Amino acid sequence: MELLKAGLWGTAVHEDAFRDSDIDWERVVELAREQTVLGVVGDAMSILSRGVMPRPLYLQVLKEVMEIEEANKRMNGLMPVLFRTLDELGVKSWLLKGQGIAQNYEKPLRRQSGDIDVYFPLVEDFKKAREDFLRHLKPEDITADTPSTKTLEFDYKGIYIELHGKINPEVNRKSNKMFDSFVLSCVDLPTDKWSGAALPPVRFDVVFVFMHMVRHYFGGGIGLRQVCDWMRLLHMKKGAINLEQLESDLKNTGLLKLWRAFGCMAVDLLGCPKDSMPFYDQHYGKNAGRLLRYILESGNFGYYDQRTKSDSKYYFIRRFVAFWGHLQMKLRNLMMFPEESIYGIPSFIVDGFRRT
Repeated sequence: MELLKAGLWGTAVHEDAFRDSDIDWERVVELAREQTVLGVVGDAMSILSRGVMPRPLYLQVLKEVMEIEEANKRMNGLMPVLFRTLDELGVKSWLLKGQGIAQNYEKPLRRQSGDIDVYFPLVEDFKKAREDFLRHLKPEDITADTPSTKTLEFDYKGIYIELHGKINPEVNRKSNKMFDSFVLSCVDLPTDKWSGAALPPVRFDVVFVFMHMVRHYFGGGIGLRQVCDWMRLLHMKKGAINLEQLESDLKNTGLLKLWRAFGCMAVDLLGCPKDSMPFYDQHYGKNAGRLLRYILESGNFGYYDQRTKSDSKYYFIRRFVAFWGHLQMKLRNLMMFPEESIYGIPSFIVDGFRRT
């Protein structure tokens, strides 16, 4: 955590803590990969004195960090082309997460990229954009087209782009009920531009980024990158956040209790400045260590959680182990967040049987 905090916040690295010969540096690097924060951690490693960590391993990290930067440059280069096309269509679109939120980091190119998510807050704009893209895309480049969920996914020269016409919170009943009206209340708010793309209004972004993070936390797992995205957004936008409005939005969407618990983890364990974390409440600190442990256990989207793994040669045994492991991951939060832990289980079971 010391390396992550140093890379994320630009704080000093206390090298004495890393001179222990028993440090498993291979595991440190592996954990950073699992949590998709190798670029940020690698930034902190670069200021360690020579000899503190094994040189060959450091050079391997440096190589991977350069690859992260190159991937980000490729994605950044696509932004003006993509959003010029959308502007010419006359639709309202926002760049979600990803390259836009990376601009809140000390070194944006070090944030590990994923795909490009474009959101259309007005459904008719999504339909118009979807129809236009389908006319120009090759069938083999389309990875998913699901009008029922208002999503189109495609591959453009090795970069995955997702168009979204609807956001499904899937955190608790209140968030599912109220989120659409929350979106409509944000549609006409001012937006910033970056590389041709419109970034979401601050009011929308601080709620959406948190909601998306906890949705995946309860759905299977998140990496520390998602938590870092949320913290850096709050840190850089704190002067533009209307705290009274934010508290109202979090209450209306049923997210305030979750916010306070994750906020304690962010401040107490991940170095987030207290004045950058709205509604920090130390009484939620008893859950901070547990939240962080669950994140570290599961890795990005739960991919590394061993409870879901099986080497059996029998398909149905592998499916059952995965099902049971994911169910345990959902229920481990039962004492802290009972409604959110139970909320998604029925759809999870139905989806599991459908997949099987």
